[in-house]
Amino acid sequence: MRWILVPFLALALFTFTNDRAIPAGTENGAYTAKIATLLPVEARNNGKMGVVVKSLTSGETLFEHNAQNLFIPASNEKIITSVASLSLLKRDYRFKTEFFSGGGISEGVLHGGLYIKGYGDPTLGEPHIGFIVYQLKKRGVTEIKGSITVDDSYFTPERRAEGWKAEWVNDFYSPPISALSFNYNTIEVRVRAAASGQKPRIDILPAGSNIKIINNAVTSTKAGALTSNWQGPDTIAIGGRVKPKASVLLKIPVNSPELLTGNVLKSALEEAGIKVSGPVVAGETPRWATVFYTHYSDPLSSVITEYNKNSVNIIGENLIKTLGAEFKGAPGSWESGSQVISEFLNGIGIKNGFRVVDGSGLSLLNRVSPETLADILSYAYTNRIIASDFIDSLPIAGVDGTLKKRFKASSVQGRVMAKTGYLNNVRALSGYVFTKQGDVLVFSILDNGIGWKTKEFQSSLLTELVECCGAANGTNRRVN
Repeated sequence: MRWILVPFLALALFTFTNDRAIPAGTENGAYTAKIATLLPVEARNNGKMGVVVKSLTSGETLFEHNAQNLFIPASNEKIITSVASLSLLKRDYRFKTEFFSGGGISEGVLHGGLYIKGYGDPTLGEPHIGFIVYQLKKRGVTEIKGSITVDDSYFTPERRAEGWKAEWVNDFYSPPISALSFNYNTIEVRVRAAASGQKPRIDILPAGSNIKIINNAVTSTKAGALTSNWQGPDTIAIGGRVKPKASVLLKIPVNSPELLTGNVLKSALEEAGIKVSGPVVAGETPRWATVFYTHYSDPLSSVITEYNKNSVNIIGENLIKTLGAEFKGAPGSWESGSQVISEFLNGIGIKNGFRVVDGSGLSLLNRVSPETLADILSYAYTNRIIASDFIDSLPIAGVDGTLKKRFKASSVQGRVMAKTGYLNNVRALSGYVFTKQGDVLVFSILDNGIGWKTKEFQSSLLTELVECCGAANGTNRRVN
Protein backbone atom coordinates (compact mmCIF):
# COMPACT_ATOMS: atom_id res chain seq x y z
CA MET A 1 0.00 0.00 0.00
CA ARG A 2 1.33 3.46 -0.92
CA TRP A 3 0.45 6.43 1.26
CA ILE A 4 1.99 9.30 -0.74
CA LEU A 5 -1.01 11.59 -1.06
CA VAL A 6 0.67 14.71 -2.46
CA PRO A 7 2.61 14.58 -5.75
CA PHE A 8 6.33 15.09 -5.30
CA LEU A 9 6.52 17.82 -7.94
CA ALA A 10 4.20 19.98 -5.89
CA LEU A 11 6.75 19.87 -3.08
CA ALA A 12 9.97 20.00 -5.07
CA LEU A 13 10.79 23.55 -4.02
CA PHE A 14 10.37 22.85 -0.30
CA THR A 15 13.38 24.15 1.63
CA PHE A 16 14.55 23.25 5.09
CA THR A 17 15.66 25.67 7.76
CA ASN A 18 15.89 25.95 11.50
CA ASP A 19 14.43 29.47 11.38
CA ARG A 20 10.98 29.80 12.86
CA ALA A 21 8.02 30.42 10.58
CA ILE A 22 4.90 31.82 12.22
CA PRO A 23 1.67 31.46 10.22
CA ALA A 24 0.22 34.63 8.80
CA GLY A 25 -3.45 35.49 8.74
CA THR A 26 -6.05 35.69 11.45
CA GLU A 27 -7.49 32.23 10.84
CA ASN A 28 -4.12 30.53 11.26
CA GLY A 29 -3.35 32.74 14.23
CA ALA A 30 -6.59 31.64 15.87
CA TYR A 31 -5.82 28.04 14.99
CA THR A 32 -2.38 28.31 16.58
CA ALA A 33 -3.97 29.68 19.74
CA LYS A 34 -6.47 26.82 19.74
CA ILE A 35 -3.72 24.20 19.58
CA ALA A 36 -1.89 25.97 22.40
CA THR A 37 -4.87 25.36 24.70
CA LEU A 38 -4.38 21.61 24.21
CA LEU A 39 -0.90 21.66 25.75
CA PRO A 40 -0.74 20.11 29.23
CA VAL A 41 -0.52 22.82 31.86
CA GLU A 42 2.72 21.22 33.07
CA ALA A 43 4.30 21.81 29.64
CA ARG A 44 3.41 25.44 29.07
CA ASN A 45 6.05 27.26 31.07
CA ASN A 46 9.05 24.95 31.02
CA GLY A 47 11.27 23.07 28.60
CA LYS A 48 9.95 19.57 29.23
CA MET A 49 7.95 19.32 26.01
CA GLY A 50 8.61 20.42 22.46
CA VAL A 51 6.08 20.45 19.62
CA VAL A 52 6.04 21.49 16.00
CA VAL A 53 3.41 21.12 13.26
CA LYS A 54 4.08 22.09 9.63
CA SER A 55 2.12 21.93 6.42
CA LEU A 56 3.95 20.09 3.65
CA THR A 57 1.65 21.78 1.15
CA SER A 58 2.63 25.34 2.04
CA GLY A 59 5.79 24.83 4.08
CA GLU A 60 4.36 26.99 6.85
CA THR A 61 4.62 26.25 10.54
CA LEU A 62 1.12 25.92 12.02
CA PHE A 63 2.24 25.51 15.62
CA GLU A 64 5.43 25.36 17.63
CA HIS A 65 6.36 25.15 21.29
CA ASN A 66 10.01 24.79 22.30
CA ALA A 67 10.52 23.51 18.76
CA GLN A 68 14.24 24.27 18.69
CA ASN A 69 15.04 22.88 22.13
CA LEU A 70 16.95 19.61 22.33
CA PHE A 71 15.23 16.54 23.79
CA ILE A 72 15.99 12.86 24.35
CA PRO A 73 14.07 11.30 21.44
CA ALA A 74 13.85 7.63 22.52
CA SER A 75 12.79 5.59 19.48
CA ASN A 76 12.15 8.70 17.40
CA GLU A 77 15.91 8.39 16.83
CA LYS A 78 14.93 5.59 14.44
CA ILE A 79 13.57 8.24 12.05
CA ILE A 80 17.08 9.66 11.69
CA THR A 81 18.73 6.25 11.28
CA SER A 82 16.11 5.10 8.76
CA VAL A 83 16.31 8.17 6.54
CA ALA A 84 20.12 8.17 6.55
CA SER A 85 20.32 4.42 5.85
CA LEU A 86 17.82 4.45 2.99
CA SER A 87 19.52 7.50 1.49
CA LEU A 88 23.09 6.20 1.77
CA LEU A 89 22.88 2.40 1.60
CA LYS A 90 19.86 2.45 -0.77
CA ARG A 91 16.69 0.35 -0.67
CA ASP A 92 18.22 -2.76 -2.32
CA TYR A 93 21.15 -3.05 0.09
CA ARG A 94 21.39 -6.54 1.59
CA PHE A 95 23.40 -7.58 4.63
CA LYS A 96 25.62 -10.56 3.96
CA THR A 97 27.01 -13.44 6.02
CA GLU A 98 29.90 -15.35 4.48
CA PHE A 99 30.79 -19.01 5.02
CA PHE A 100 34.39 -20.06 4.38
CA SER A 101 36.36 -23.27 4.17
CA GLY A 102 39.76 -23.09 5.82
CA GLY A 103 41.28 -25.69 3.50
CA GLY A 104 38.86 -26.64 0.76
CA ILE A 105 36.33 -29.46 0.37
CA SER A 106 37.34 -32.92 -0.85
CA GLU A 107 35.79 -36.39 -0.58
CA GLY A 108 33.05 -35.14 1.70
CA VAL A 109 35.41 -33.44 4.15
CA LEU A 110 35.59 -29.68 4.68
CA HIS A 111 39.20 -29.23 5.72
CA GLY A 112 40.68 -26.51 7.90
CA GLY A 113 37.47 -25.78 9.74
CA LEU A 114 34.41 -23.68 8.93
CA TYR A 115 34.53 -19.89 9.24
CA ILE A 116 31.45 -17.69 9.52
CA LYS A 117 31.92 -13.95 9.04
CA GLY A 118 29.07 -11.58 9.83
CA TYR A 119 28.55 -8.22 8.18
CA GLY A 120 25.88 -6.85 10.47
CA ASP A 121 22.76 -8.75 9.35
CA PRO A 122 20.29 -8.13 12.21
CA THR A 123 17.75 -10.58 10.77
CA LEU A 124 19.78 -13.82 10.69
CA GLY A 125 17.99 -16.45 12.76
CA GLU A 126 16.59 -19.95 13.12
CA PRO A 127 14.63 -19.91 9.83
CA HIS A 128 17.94 -19.61 7.93
CA ILE A 129 19.86 -22.43 9.65
CA GLY A 130 18.27 -25.23 7.61
CA PHE A 131 19.21 -23.56 4.34
CA ILE A 132 22.80 -23.07 5.49
CA VAL A 133 23.00 -26.78 6.39
CA TYR A 134 21.58 -27.56 2.94
CA GLN A 135 24.40 -25.59 1.30
CA LEU A 136 26.92 -27.93 2.90
CA LYS A 137 24.98 -31.10 2.21
CA LYS A 138 24.51 -30.29 -1.48
CA ARG A 139 28.30 -29.99 -1.72
CA GLY A 140 28.55 -33.49 -0.32
CA VAL A 141 30.04 -32.47 3.03
CA THR A 142 29.75 -35.17 5.69
CA GLU A 143 32.46 -33.92 8.03
CA ILE A 144 34.00 -30.61 9.07
CA LYS A 145 37.60 -31.24 10.02
CA GLY A 146 38.34 -28.57 12.58
CA SER A 147 36.52 -25.88 14.51
CA ILE A 148 33.67 -23.58 13.62
CA THR A 149 35.15 -20.10 13.93
CA VAL A 150 32.75 -17.19 14.31
CA ASP A 151 34.03 -13.83 13.10
CA ASP A 152 32.37 -10.56 14.14
CA SER A 153 35.33 -8.31 13.30
CA TYR A 154 33.30 -6.18 10.87
CA PHE A 155 32.18 -4.20 13.95
CA THR A 156 34.25 -2.90 16.84
CA PRO A 157 34.00 -5.14 19.92
CA GLU A 158 31.94 -2.76 22.09
CA ARG A 159 28.62 -4.44 22.86
CA ARG A 160 26.67 -1.54 24.29
CA ALA A 161 26.46 2.08 23.22
CA GLU A 162 27.33 5.03 25.41
CA GLY A 163 24.30 6.13 27.40
CA TRP A 164 22.64 2.71 27.77
CA LYS A 165 21.63 2.07 31.36
CA ALA A 166 23.45 -0.77 33.12
CA GLU A 167 20.18 -2.18 34.48
CA TRP A 168 18.96 -2.87 30.95
CA VAL A 169 21.56 -5.62 30.50
CA ASN A 170 18.98 -8.39 31.03
CA ASP A 171 16.23 -6.74 28.96
CA PHE A 172 15.52 -8.29 25.56
CA TYR A 173 15.10 -4.89 23.91
CA SER A 174 18.74 -3.92 24.59
CA PRO A 175 20.82 -6.93 23.52
CA PRO A 176 24.58 -6.71 23.02
CA ILE A 177 25.55 -5.78 19.47
CA SER A 178 27.62 -8.00 17.19
CA ALA A 179 28.39 -8.10 13.47
CA LEU A 180 27.35 -11.76 13.63
CA SER A 181 23.87 -11.55 15.12
CA PHE A 182 21.34 -14.32 15.61
CA ASN A 183 17.67 -14.30 16.68
CA TYR A 184 17.94 -10.60 17.57
CA ASN A 185 20.73 -11.71 19.95
CA THR A 186 18.29 -13.25 22.40
CA ILE A 187 17.26 -16.67 23.61
CA GLU A 188 13.81 -17.76 24.71
CA VAL A 189 13.50 -19.54 28.05
CA ARG A 190 10.23 -21.40 28.55
CA VAL A 191 9.37 -22.04 32.22
CA ARG A 192 6.60 -24.61 32.80
CA ALA A 193 5.16 -25.07 36.27
CA ALA A 194 5.45 -28.39 38.12
CA ALA A 195 3.66 -29.48 41.27
CA SER A 196 3.50 -26.85 44.00
CA GLY A 197 6.82 -26.61 45.80
CA GLN A 198 8.73 -28.28 42.96
CA LYS A 199 11.17 -26.84 40.47
CA PRO A 200 9.53 -25.98 37.15
CA ARG A 201 10.69 -27.42 33.83
CA ILE A 202 12.91 -25.07 31.85
CA ASP A 203 13.61 -25.28 28.11
CA ILE A 204 15.79 -23.05 25.93
CA LEU A 205 15.23 -21.97 22.36
CA PRO A 206 16.87 -22.01 19.91
CA ALA A 207 17.84 -25.65 20.27
CA GLY A 208 21.56 -26.28 20.32
CA SER A 209 22.55 -23.04 22.01
CA ASN A 210 25.58 -23.09 24.28
CA ILE A 211 23.64 -21.61 27.20
CA LYS A 212 23.49 -23.50 30.50
CA ILE A 213 20.66 -23.02 32.99
CA ILE A 214 20.77 -22.97 36.78
CA ASN A 215 17.21 -23.65 37.92
CA ASN A 216 16.55 -21.81 41.18
CA ALA A 217 12.86 -21.25 40.43
CA VAL A 218 9.98 -22.84 42.29
CA THR A 219 6.33 -23.55 41.55
CA SER A 220 4.28 -21.64 44.12
CA THR A 221 0.86 -20.14 44.71
CA LYS A 222 2.54 -17.18 46.43
CA ALA A 223 2.90 -13.90 44.60
CA GLY A 224 6.15 -13.39 42.79
CA ALA A 225 7.84 -13.20 39.43
CA LEU A 226 10.58 -15.01 37.58
CA THR A 227 14.06 -13.51 37.42
CA SER A 228 17.08 -14.09 35.20
CA ASN A 229 20.70 -13.30 36.01
CA TRP A 230 23.85 -14.22 34.14
CA GLN A 231 26.34 -16.16 36.28
CA GLY A 232 29.04 -16.23 33.62
CA PRO A 233 29.47 -15.87 29.86
CA ASP A 234 27.26 -18.87 29.06
CA THR A 235 25.39 -19.66 32.29
CA ILE A 236 22.16 -18.05 33.41
CA ALA A 237 20.27 -18.52 36.67
CA ILE A 238 16.47 -18.54 36.59
CA GLY A 239 14.90 -17.73 39.95
CA GLY A 240 11.63 -16.58 41.46
CA ARG A 241 8.21 -18.17 41.37
CA VAL A 242 5.83 -19.52 38.75
CA LYS A 243 2.21 -20.30 39.55
CA PRO A 244 0.88 -23.88 39.22
CA LYS A 245 -0.23 -24.79 35.66
CA ALA A 246 1.42 -21.64 34.31
CA SER A 247 3.81 -21.44 31.38
CA VAL A 248 5.98 -18.34 31.11
CA LEU A 249 8.22 -17.28 28.23
CA LEU A 250 11.26 -15.15 29.01
CA LYS A 251 13.26 -13.39 26.28
CA ILE A 252 16.82 -12.89 27.44
CA PRO A 253 19.75 -11.22 25.64
CA VAL A 254 22.89 -13.34 25.28
CA ASN A 255 26.42 -12.21 26.05
CA SER A 256 28.06 -13.51 22.85
CA PRO A 257 25.69 -13.55 19.86
CA GLU A 258 28.38 -14.86 17.52
CA LEU A 259 28.95 -17.94 19.71
CA LEU A 260 25.20 -18.53 19.81
CA THR A 261 25.20 -18.48 15.99
CA GLY A 262 28.02 -21.01 15.78
CA ASN A 263 26.64 -23.38 18.40
CA VAL A 264 23.14 -23.46 16.92
CA LEU A 265 24.61 -24.17 13.48
CA LYS A 266 26.91 -26.89 14.87
CA SER A 267 23.95 -28.61 16.54
CA ALA A 268 21.94 -28.45 13.31
CA LEU A 269 24.86 -29.83 11.28
CA GLU A 270 25.33 -32.77 13.62
CA GLU A 271 21.61 -33.47 13.62
CA ALA A 272 21.77 -33.56 9.81
CA GLY A 273 24.58 -36.12 9.93
CA ILE A 274 27.54 -33.78 9.38
CA LYS A 275 30.28 -34.45 11.91
CA VAL A 276 32.11 -31.45 13.40
CA SER A 277 35.42 -32.42 14.98
CA GLY A 278 36.21 -29.15 16.74
CA PRO A 279 34.49 -26.67 19.06
CA VAL A 280 32.91 -23.32 18.29
CA VAL A 281 35.44 -20.54 18.84
CA ALA A 282 35.62 -16.80 18.25
CA GLY A 283 38.27 -15.52 15.86
CA GLU A 284 39.00 -13.84 12.55
CA THR A 285 38.78 -15.41 9.12
CA PRO A 286 42.24 -15.99 7.58
CA ARG A 287 43.02 -14.44 4.23
CA TRP A 288 43.52 -17.83 2.59
CA ALA A 289 40.05 -19.11 3.51
CA THR A 290 37.70 -19.69 0.58
CA VAL A 291 34.08 -18.52 0.46
CA PHE A 292 31.75 -21.35 -0.51
CA TYR A 293 28.42 -19.70 0.34
CA THR A 294 27.12 -16.18 1.02
CA HIS A 295 23.79 -15.66 2.73
CA TYR A 296 21.95 -12.40 2.00
CA SER A 297 19.24 -10.72 4.03
CA ASP A 298 16.04 -9.30 2.62
CA PRO A 299 16.53 -5.86 1.04
CA LEU A 300 16.95 -2.87 3.32
CA SER A 301 13.50 -1.59 2.36
CA SER A 302 11.98 -4.67 4.06
CA VAL A 303 14.33 -4.54 7.04
CA ILE A 304 13.45 -0.88 7.64
CA THR A 305 9.75 -1.78 7.73
CA GLU A 306 10.33 -4.31 10.53
CA TYR A 307 12.59 -1.80 12.27
CA ASN A 308 10.02 0.99 12.41
CA LYS A 309 6.72 -0.88 12.56
CA ASN A 310 7.82 -2.94 15.57
CA SER A 311 10.61 -0.68 16.89
CA VAL A 312 13.34 -3.35 16.81
CA ASN A 313 16.35 -1.77 18.49
CA ILE A 314 19.02 -4.18 17.29
CA ILE A 315 18.30 -3.26 13.67
CA GLY A 316 19.13 0.37 14.38
CA GLU A 317 22.37 -0.48 16.13
CA ASN A 318 23.50 -2.77 13.32
CA LEU A 319 22.56 -0.08 10.81
CA ILE A 320 24.57 2.67 12.46
CA LYS A 321 27.65 0.46 12.76
CA THR A 322 27.19 -0.71 9.17
CA LEU A 323 27.08 2.91 8.01
CA GLY A 324 30.36 3.46 9.82
CA ALA A 325 31.96 0.40 8.24
CA GLU A 326 30.68 1.11 4.73
CA PHE A 327 31.59 4.80 4.59
CA LYS A 328 34.47 5.18 7.07
CA GLY A 329 36.00 1.71 6.83
CA ALA A 330 35.66 -1.46 8.88
CA PRO A 331 35.38 -2.11 11.70
CA GLY A 332 32.22 -0.07 12.05
CA SER A 333 31.60 1.68 15.36
CA TRP A 334 28.96 3.86 16.95
CA GLU A 335 31.33 6.80 16.60
CA SER A 336 32.00 6.33 12.89
CA GLY A 337 28.33 5.63 12.18
CA SER A 338 27.30 8.76 14.07
CA GLN A 339 29.79 10.75 12.02
CA VAL A 340 28.31 9.39 8.77
CA ILE A 341 24.78 10.29 9.88
CA SER A 342 25.84 13.77 11.01
CA GLU A 343 27.55 14.41 7.68
CA PHE A 344 24.45 13.21 5.85
CA LEU A 345 22.22 15.58 7.83
CA ASN A 346 24.61 18.46 7.18
CA GLY A 347 24.48 17.60 3.49
CA ILE A 348 20.69 18.00 3.33
CA GLY A 349 20.85 21.35 5.08
CA ILE A 350 20.35 20.31 8.70
CA LYS A 351 23.36 21.78 10.47
CA ASN A 352 22.31 21.62 14.11
CA GLY A 353 19.55 20.53 16.45
CA PHE A 354 20.77 16.97 16.95
CA ARG A 355 23.33 14.72 18.62
CA VAL A 356 23.49 11.13 17.38
CA VAL A 357 24.95 8.54 19.78
CA ASP A 358 23.27 5.28 18.78
CA GLY A 359 20.93 3.97 16.10
CA SER A 360 17.85 2.92 18.05
CA GLY A 361 17.25 5.68 20.58
CA LEU A 362 18.17 3.63 23.65
CA SER A 363 20.97 6.01 24.57
CA LEU A 364 20.02 8.71 27.03
CA LEU A 365 22.68 10.89 25.40
CA ASN A 366 20.89 11.25 22.05
CA ARG A 367 19.45 14.70 21.47
CA VAL A 368 17.22 16.16 18.77
CA SER A 369 14.82 19.06 18.43
CA PRO A 370 11.23 18.74 17.16
CA GLU A 371 12.21 21.21 14.42
CA THR A 372 15.01 18.94 13.24
CA LEU A 373 12.80 15.85 13.22
CA ALA A 374 10.18 17.75 11.23
CA ASP A 375 12.84 18.80 8.72
CA ILE A 376 14.05 15.21 8.35
CA LEU A 377 10.49 13.97 7.90
CA SER A 378 9.90 16.69 5.32
CA TYR A 379 13.05 15.70 3.45
CA ALA A 380 11.99 12.05 3.43
CA TYR A 381 8.52 12.89 2.13
CA THR A 382 9.83 14.97 -0.76
CA ASN A 383 12.68 12.64 -1.74
CA ARG A 384 11.63 10.49 -4.69
CA ILE A 385 14.13 7.74 -3.92
CA ILE A 386 13.27 6.98 -0.28
CA ALA A 387 9.78 8.42 0.27
CA SER A 388 7.65 5.34 -0.34
CA ASP A 389 9.92 2.93 1.55
CA PHE A 390 10.29 5.24 4.54
CA ILE A 391 6.67 6.31 4.85
CA ASP A 392 5.38 2.77 4.35
CA SER A 393 7.66 1.64 7.19
CA LEU A 394 5.93 3.83 9.78
CA PRO A 395 3.19 2.46 12.05
CA ILE A 396 -0.32 3.42 10.93
CA ALA A 397 -2.64 4.72 13.64
CA GLY A 398 -5.13 2.06 14.69
CA VAL A 399 -3.88 -0.36 12.03
CA ASP A 400 -0.44 -1.85 12.64
CA GLY A 401 2.90 -1.74 14.41
CA THR A 402 3.30 0.11 17.68
CA LEU A 403 0.20 2.21 16.88
CA LYS A 404 -2.07 -0.76 16.24
CA LYS A 405 -3.90 -0.46 19.56
CA ARG A 406 -4.10 3.33 19.56
CA PHE A 407 -6.67 5.55 17.84
CA LYS A 408 -8.95 2.67 16.85
CA ALA A 409 -12.47 3.67 15.78
CA SER A 410 -11.45 7.34 15.79
CA SER A 411 -10.99 10.00 13.13
CA VAL A 412 -7.23 9.52 13.49
CA GLN A 413 -7.29 5.84 12.49
CA GLY A 414 -5.57 5.35 9.13
CA ARG A 415 -4.76 9.06 8.79
CA VAL A 416 -1.59 9.23 10.88
CA MET A 417 1.67 7.44 10.12
CA ALA A 418 4.19 8.05 12.86
CA LYS A 419 7.07 6.68 14.90
CA THR A 420 6.46 6.12 18.58
CA GLY A 421 9.04 6.47 21.32
CA TYR A 422 9.04 5.54 25.00
CA LEU A 423 11.96 5.44 27.42
CA ASN A 424 11.89 6.17 31.14
CA ASN A 425 10.50 9.74 31.32
CA VAL A 426 10.56 10.13 27.55
CA ARG A 427 7.47 9.97 25.34
CA ALA A 428 7.72 10.81 21.67
CA LEU A 429 5.59 10.71 18.55
CA SER A 430 6.59 12.14 15.18
CA GLY A 431 5.30 11.61 11.67
CA TYR A 432 2.64 12.59 9.15
CA VAL A 433 -1.04 13.54 9.29
CA PHE A 434 -3.16 13.09 6.16
CA THR A 435 -6.00 15.52 6.81
CA LYS A 436 -9.60 15.14 5.69
CA GLN A 437 -9.14 18.25 3.55
CA GLY A 438 -6.34 16.66 1.53
CA ASP A 439 -3.35 18.34 3.13
CA VAL A 440 -0.31 16.55 4.56
CA LEU A 441 1.11 17.77 7.85
CA VAL A 442 4.37 16.83 9.49
CA PHE A 443 4.56 16.90 13.28
CA SER A 444 6.87 16.08 16.17
CA ILE A 445 5.98 15.82 19.86
CA LEU A 446 8.87 15.21 22.27
CA ASP A 447 8.27 14.96 26.03
CA ASN A 448 11.07 14.66 28.58
CA GLY A 449 9.22 14.64 31.87
CA ILE A 450 5.53 15.50 31.56
CA GLY A 451 4.34 11.92 31.94
CA TRP A 452 1.01 10.29 31.17
CA LYS A 453 -0.64 13.57 30.11
CA THR A 454 1.54 13.55 27.00
CA LYS A 455 -0.38 10.60 25.59
CA GLU A 456 -3.61 12.51 26.14
CA PHE A 457 -2.12 15.55 24.41
CA GLN A 458 -0.96 13.44 21.46
CA SER A 459 -4.50 12.15 20.97
CA SER A 460 -6.08 15.59 21.27
CA LEU A 461 -3.60 17.22 18.92
CA LEU A 462 -3.84 14.56 16.22
CA THR A 463 -7.63 14.56 16.39
CA GLU A 464 -7.54 18.31 15.83
CA LEU A 465 -4.98 18.07 13.01
CA VAL A 466 -6.95 15.45 11.08
CA GLU A 467 -9.75 18.01 10.73
CA CYS A 468 -7.30 20.78 9.90
CA CYS A 469 -6.55 22.44 6.61
CA GLY A 470 -2.92 23.10 7.34
CA ALA A 471 -2.49 25.31 4.29
CA ALA A 472 -1.37 28.91 4.26
CA ASN A 473 -3.55 31.55 5.92
CA GLY A 474 -6.05 28.95 7.06
CA THR A 475 -7.20 28.08 3.56
CA ASN A 476 -8.12 24.48 2.80
CA ARG A 477 -5.87 23.40 -0.02
CA ARG A 478 -6.15 20.09 -1.85
CA VAL A 479 -3.37 19.15 -4.25
CA ASN A 480 -4.60 16.98 -7.10
